[in-house]
Amino acid sequence: MKGLLRKDCYLMMKYCRVFLLVVFIFTIVGIKNNKVFFALYPIILSSIIPVNLLSYDEKSHWSSYACTFPYTRKDIVSSKYILTLCVLGTSALFIIFAQVCNMILNHNFQLFGLFSTFAVIISCGLLPPAFMFPLTFKLGSEKGRFAYYVGFALFFVVLAFFQEFTDNLSLRITQMAVPCTPIVLVLLIVIVLYGLSWQLSVKFYQKRDL
Repeated sequence: MKGLLRKDCYLMMKYCRVFLLVVFIFTIVGIKNNKVFFALYPIILSSIIPVNLLSYDEKSHWSSYACTFPYTRKDIVSSKYILTLCVLGTSALFIIFAQVCNMILNHNFQLFGLFSTFAVIISCGLLPPAFMFPLTFKLGSEKGRFAYYVGFALFFVVLAFFQEFTDNLSLRITQMAVPCTPIVLVLLIVIVLYGLSWQLSVKFYQKRDL
């Protein structure tokens, strides 16, 4: 498993440097700007990086090559899901750091608000790969590209809808002085969906002809 994760990290640093740079820039901008866009865009961008790596694997015929190693198909699928969690976790830490700086600059530090922000960005970050991974593992990266575009389009639709009702996501959420139960429930539901997506992807990939 470590070897698979290391391989994906090398690929990510080689082919996804622009994505990582954009995530970093938006995080820095988010220190002085609490618009929802600067909080959610980098986390969504981070979440689709592992999905992009699947297309590189198929172009290089890595899937067939990987079968010669002592890795099961479950290991290959699990490595993508674990990598997604690692990338999202790292991006979330940068965003939370930006939010803390924003709170300090505005003299309005709220611990529960910080937790709520973390719950929102993690929920939004887990949804796209949970939707895209099963279809990609079942259909392949080329045929599954439809899921990629649909997922990305849905993100922008949700973002537009969300921004209309929460003009300042970070401002409203980070000002919460008490835990927000609906946000916590949404996070738990998304985590369950991610777990189900993981199991579904394993089943799809085990039955797929390479």
